[in-house]
Amino acid sequence: MKDENKTTAGEAVKTTLSRKLPPRLDIRVDWAFHRIFSNKKHLQKIIRDLLEMDIEVLEYLPNELVVSSEHDKRSVFDVICRNSGTGETFVLEMQNNYEADMPARLYYYGGSLLHNQMKRGELKYEVQSVVVCCIATYSVPHNGPVPEGKVFFRYRMMENETHEVYDGDKLNICFLELSRFEHYLDKDSDLRQQWCWLFENMSIFVERPKELDPSFDELIEDASTQKLTAMEREDYLKALEISERDRVVLYEGGYYMGHRDGVEEGREEERLSNARIFKSLGVDPEIICQATGLSAEQVASL
Repeated sequence: MKDENKTTAGEAVKTTLSRKLPPRLDIRVDWAFHRIFSNKKHLQKIIRDLLEMDIEVLEYLPNELVVSSEHDKRSVFDVICRNSGTGETFVLEMQNNYEADMPARLYYYGGSLLHNQMKRGELKYEVQSVVVCCIATYSVPHNGPVPEGKVFFRYRMMENETHEVYDGDKLNICFLELSRFEHYLDKDSDLRQQWCWLFENMSIFVERPKELDPSFDELIEDASTQKLTAMEREDYLKALEISERDRVVLYEGGYYMGHRDGVEEGREEERLSNARIFKSLGVDPEIICQATGLSAEQVASL
């Protein structure tokens, strides 16, 4: 029997296509993300606000990773640019779904961009810094507790005890974790937290919060759906359709996988419980393995 509280991917798509566009773009959607940050003013602002770095002039770079052979993995960036004053390269990635290989992917992006700065035959190794910044709607796993209110994480190579940053900070991996934001602004909200609020609320807020810094006003204005041409509206609706479908598929997949995993965990615990009883009664370990399906190592560890 179908769960009345759940929405299928097909139903979600129909709902998206038939609904009226909100007053502003949802900049978590890929199409809108590209549109907003194709404006250099907005791109400079987010880099300055997140990284607290001085940006002189940004120039956009080709968004496909240059490969040296047909066997190399090709990758496409959401946004990539260079600070023409210092040579630093910045990559911005919008991530709405958690993927276990995301850290490895970001290292691959950064490492490849460092590698591509060197040309065959050059005798002296000289590379400029690369910063890969992922804007994630989910919480990234961390090894320890996270300070309350912290939404931005920047990883770099440094000495273990003195925390000395190695050789000019050549590779940075960063995360802006939207889900760690408390969902409201106050007088103490910094620019990073304000970016979190804007990513989550751009398309839905009615009244502009007084705590939002005036430097966001032009970005909010440029996100107006009234400025879209008829073709752009159609493109945005298609992007919304894809985003909504992916969200529903991810939810439904997670629901069924969680249910399946929960059932399997219950069965495993039942097998372990039975094995403990058999073992307490002095039953031969080999027979316990045959009766429960556990390995000899699992039985021995009980």
